[in-house]
Amino acid sequence: MVDSIFSPTTYFPQAACVIGRVRARETTALSSRDPRKLWDAVLGDLQVQVARPSYDTFLKQTVGISVDGECLVVAAPTAFVAEYLQKRMRGVVQRAVERVARVPLDVRFEVVVAAAQAATAPEAEAAAEAAPMPAPKVVGPGAAQLALDPRYVFERFTVGTSNEMAVAAARVAAEAPGEKYNPVFLYSPPGLGKTHLLHAIGHRARERGLQALYVSSDRFVTEFVTSIREGKAAEFRERYRRPDVLLMDDVQFLSGKEQTQEGLFHIFNELHHSGRQVVLACDRPPRALKPLDDRLRSRFEWGLTADIQPPDLETRMAILRAKAASLGAAVPDDVLEALARREYRSVRELEGNLNRLSAYADLTGRPVTMELVQQALGVLEEAPEPVVHTAEGVIEQAARLFGTTAAGLRSPKRERTVSHARHLAMYVMREDMGLALTEIGRALGGRDHSTVFQAVAKVASRLRADATLQRDVAALRARLGSRAA
Repeated sequence: MVDSIFSPTTYFPQAACVIGRVRARETTALSSRDPRKLWDAVLGDLQVQVARPSYDTFLKQTVGISVDGECLVVAAPTAFVAEYLQKRMRGVVQRAVERVARVPLDVRFEVVVAAAQAATAPEAEAAAEAAPMPAPKVVGPGAAQLALDPRYVFERFTVGTSNEMAVAAARVAAEAPGEKYNPVFLYSPPGLGKTHLLHAIGHRARERGLQALYVSSDRFVTEFVTSIREGKAAEFRERYRRPDVLLMDDVQFLSGKEQTQEGLFHIFNELHHSGRQVVLACDRPPRALKPLDDRLRSRFEWGLTADIQPPDLETRMAILRAKAASLGAAVPDDVLEALARREYRSVRELEGNLNRLSAYADLTGRPVTMELVQQALGVLEEAPEPVVHTAEGVIEQAARLFGTTAAGLRSPKRERTVSHARHLAMYVMREDMGLALTEIGRALGGRDHSTVFQAVAKVASRLRADATLQRDVAALRARLGSRAA
């Protein structure tokens, strides 16, 4: 605390002694708490503050090991991770620690190679579950070893109206690989369960004695480039043509990598022609993957494409109940509902808030109540009702954005503003909603599909280099994402 002319210690010196005793008691109380639970509460906070790649790479495998005076000691698995956290993420980590601990508390990262092994048996199991997924590797002749998170199984995936088709497709791919839908292409914004389903498919395939391989697209790119540089292209091809089930995550990162796309094209053909299952996950549908080789994009659409939408209120409640049960936390229904009604960008953020709340309850030794929710998470804002996108809705919002009318966009008018709004509406309906060209044409006054195609292509070709056009598209999408817009 920094004293000022308004500080109680200025006029009442004894207040400084009282504050000092309070801080001492708080520090002693923290020291008596389980440092692992304290750090788990901090991780719950960081999970919704830090981007997923950074969290998974640098924070997920860390473990709180002690509270030394006014310093929380955190174990990191490698010197690189400890140094990165100390130098590059110290600020955000420190703020999270102080939010959770509610007293000034420093953080120190120490390298403990086997932090999980040094813990007790239950702690070691928990640490193993929290560890990031290792890189996929082949073990033994002809065996593709699955590097999968043990938590990501079908039984722990909450099914709702927003994801039931994707789950059904994943189950078919796992139980009858290559027989019905091949490939299966799952897409959604980040954090809605695509990776969970990929791992669940892998686990189920493994249970059935099948060979499977999970890989992220960036690792696939790295291995491909390395194989070319080291003259091991044949080994690379053999590695990826061998499994019964190939699971590839984050396919969007293949865009623009022409040589890698060529390599994947031939591997895909080999797997598909031999009746082996391919499952792909991406943050957008195949048609929106640009620049991507048309041959590869068309193959991605051969089988079944299924999207995952943000969960509705009932599904969010079910997810929270399942998560609370897995944590062994007693969370009243009114608290679950308050958490579920908050606005979330992903299921990861939803679960992160419950993690933080549960760990904070353990840390303070208090039951989970609405009062504790306010203290641990602050004011909870209710999520807005989901917006159902329709062609009419896009046209209406595009017209409002550019100060014209929906009737004007449907009319033959060719004024610059009207034409621009019309083209953007066409682009968004095609790229974001996946409507057919003829359907878009009908919605805009019966225009020919070739006219729509040319308009969409024109916007797409200009979008990368035209900052003004980028802002216009972003503004239209923002309007479509909110009722208030």
